[in-house]
Amino acid sequence: MFFTEDITLSTILCDEDDYLTLWGLARLFQDVALAHSETLGVGYYGLKSLDKAWILTHVYYNVLRLPMAGERLTLRTWAKQDNGLIAPRDYQLIDSNGVVCASSSSNWVILDTNSRKVTRLGEIIKVYDKEAVDSTKYSKLEKLKMPDMMDTLKKIDVPFSSIDHTYHVNNAEYIKWICDSIPEICKPREDKRPEISELMINYLRETKYGDANVMLLHKEQDETKYFQILNSNGVSVNAFVKL
Repeated sequence: MFFTEDITLSTILCDEDDYLTLWGLARLFQDVALAHSETLGVGYYGLKSLDKAWILTHVYYNVLRLPMAGERLTLRTWAKQDNGLIAPRDYQLIDSNGVVCASSSSNWVILDTNSRKVTRLGEIIKVYDKEAVDSTKYSKLEKLKMPDMMDTLKKIDVPFSSIDHTYHVNNAEYIKWICDSIPEICKPREDKRPEISELMINYLRETKYGDANVMLLHKEQDETKYFQILNSNGVSVNAFVKL
């Protein structure tokens, strides 16, 4: 089943020039996924009553155009065939002319919030419609291979505002940290600033508020920018960015 939601893009999700940010796009796709899950009876509150929660593990974004604040847009999402543990989900952001501005592929799991272990989907979701449609070049997301010997870029002090209702850093916040660490896009647009066209992230370990050992690592290889975020328990995030 395809699920759609019409919105007017808010400045809250936009940058200094009123263009949608990549972390704002992540928030939009996250919200429409949760809205769709509500219609299936497995939204945030339904899972919370079972001590369960949806957790994003892999995501890829392909950006064709960054829309501006005030634009009327349509969010479109659908579930794809799962393997019993991993629930793939794709997305599109479509403008008022019916043109796709951005698309995404993602993997989600249901986590037991007490044991912190993954729950089999069939124990929670009995029947739901899946679509055999890929919105990106990835029909299946795999583990991201990272380069060796990455360089330490900076230490990150995790702000309390980065924590979401699962009590760990929200997936979109990692994107914000990465984007803020790319000098080419942190400058005025009149200076011919490039934009991010692709971003892939593997979420491996949760990061919590108060962790004093969060570090951002970086390496550029074959015109791809690789980022790794470490916390006290090891690798939290692996990612790549292409401009």
